[in-house]
This record gives sequence, C-alpha cells and structure tokens, in this order.
Amino acid sequence: MKSKQQIIDDGNEASRLLRDTDFIRFMGEIEQDCWEEFKTTLASDSEAREGIYMKLRGVQAVGQKLRAMQDNAAIEKKSK
Repeated sequence: MKSKQQIIDDGNEASRLLRDTDFIRFMGEIEQDCWEEFKTTLASDSEAREGIYMKLRGVQAVGQKLRAMQDNAAIEKKSK
C-alpha cells in the first residue's frame, strides 16, 4: 500500500503529464491512428477490429489512470 506522500507524489507527476503538451499530442496521435486503422478494416474482420479497439481502450485507460491518480492526490492533500 502506498503512503500518503507516495500518492501525492504520483498525483503530482500525473498532473504534470496531463499538462504536458507533447504527451497530450502523442496520446491524441495514437488515438487517431487507431481510428484510421479501424476505418481501413473490413466489417467482417472482427479480430482486427477487436485488436484496434483494445489498443484504443489501452490509450484511454492511461488517461483515466492518470486522472484517478491526480484525484487521489487531491483527496490526500485535503486530508492532511
């Protein structure tokens, strides 16, 4: 289990990443690449579409995790 300080430190780093213009651009490019790749698949190619969907969900999961870390740090800071 993480200490309060570790949660706060992780949240601070998550906040830094969520404000980083390069990180935001890279994540957006990966997401856009997924959509472009999806558009080129055949409707019948469910395996390829599922793979692309999982990649897209992975990118979204990174953003969600960073936001959760940021929120957890804010909660810990208020409880000090």
